[in-house]
Amino acid sequence: MENKLLMGVGRADVTPPVGGRLFGYRPDHFSESVNDSLTATAFYFEQGEIKALMVTVCVCLLDTALADRLRLLIEERHDISRSSILICATHTHSGPDTIYMPGWGCIDKEYYDSVFEPAVLKAVEKAIDSKQPVTVGVGTGESRLGINRRQLNVDNSVGLGQCEWAPYNPQMTVVSFKNEADEVVANIIHYGCHGTCAGLNVEISRDWSGVMTDALEEASGAITAFFNGPEGDVGPRLSNGQTVADLSYIYEIGGIGAKDALSIFYSITDYKDVTLATTMAELKIPYDKRISYEDALAGCEQYSHDSINKDKQMAVYFTKVKESYEADFQEKEADYVEQVIIRLGELAFTGFPYELFSEIGMRINKAVPDLQVLSLSNTNGSKGYFPTQDQLCRGGYEVTMFKYNGVQCLRDDADYHLMRETLRNIDTLKR
Repeated sequence: MENKLLMGVGRADVTPPVGGRLFGYRPDHFSESVNDSLTATAFYFEQGEIKALMVTVCVCLLDTALADRLRLLIEERHDISRSSILICATHTHSGPDTIYMPGWGCIDKEYYDSVFEPAVLKAVEKAIDSKQPVTVGVGTGESRLGINRRQLNVDNSVGLGQCEWAPYNPQMTVVSFKNEADEVVANIIHYGCHGTCAGLNVEISRDWSGVMTDALEEASGAITAFFNGPEGDVGPRLSNGQTVADLSYIYEIGGIGAKDALSIFYSITDYKDVTLATTMAELKIPYDKRISYEDALAGCEQYSHDSINKDKQMAVYFTKVKESYEADFQEKEADYVEQVIIRLGELAFTGFPYELFSEIGMRINKAVPDLQVLSLSNTNGSKGYFPTQDQLCRGGYEVTMFKYNGVQCLRDDADYHLMRETLRNIDTLKR
């Protein structure tokens, strides 16, 4: 090929000081120790005039405004267009607060300013400085470390647990990079699953994905990082039958992931020269109309701002809708969301600022015969859960969070529009 693909990888520590809020369960929950350090890992790609960057950070979610800020800073400092940058959260529930969510807590600004942002920028610099010609190997296989977590109970309610017959994507992908000396220099593992093994613990941790990546890193001798796929309805397949447990369970599930990732890695025999391409386009997702003013008032009466988690989110939602009727609010036709896609050969890393349900990612991949689409949840920000249309009638935690996430809710068929818009964007990628 005329232009070899150049790749560099860099890592920095983003572990917060002990005593800070652990994000993912309660706003009054704080760390007491460090079980395993959190990291930011950056992969820099360059081919001719094209530059691209993928960063994975070991936090639960990254606020959209903060992700936008990071992409702009990287663009200004390193001449990498923000339209070619993916910043992804691994979704560990045992990390610091880097997003504002009513009922869950506020951004730890001191941590973000003094630890997180400088470390991410340092990882990016290291990646750019270490660039070298590489070839790419891809392996795929199945892993049963995840399971659909929307447990359908006998009374027809949906809770957080395990549902054996509901969809989840068992496909795990390992992407490996070799230099001209035939040495493995970096690996990416892609899979979709919540990082909730440790439950309401007090230890800072990457959760199960840290155990998995450490195993492949040790075996290959190369920096290895995890990029989370559609995980909105997928939890770890814990032996306690739940979707949360305690810290010891990160080794149970992480061990399963490690075995599967190692098996897939060792199956890779062909490392190729590949072509790099990027695109950024909007996703147009149609809005539904607001609920009525009367319904908003009733909701304000029902939910208290003194509550936490989902109930606090409901209180904020009904208040915002009420205030929208009392102000000069103009209903919008649709939400417009930036989507960045980076193609490496036959792989298309496709970003979504949502916790996608697994079926959405599988439908997209099925519709693109010439590319393997690796959908990335919680990427370039966070805009909440994104369920499939068939699950809206069942309700449950994720559906509630989707329906009460803004003054206007997205339409019931939003998953179809998301898929259609994504397929259109993928079609613009140079093959």
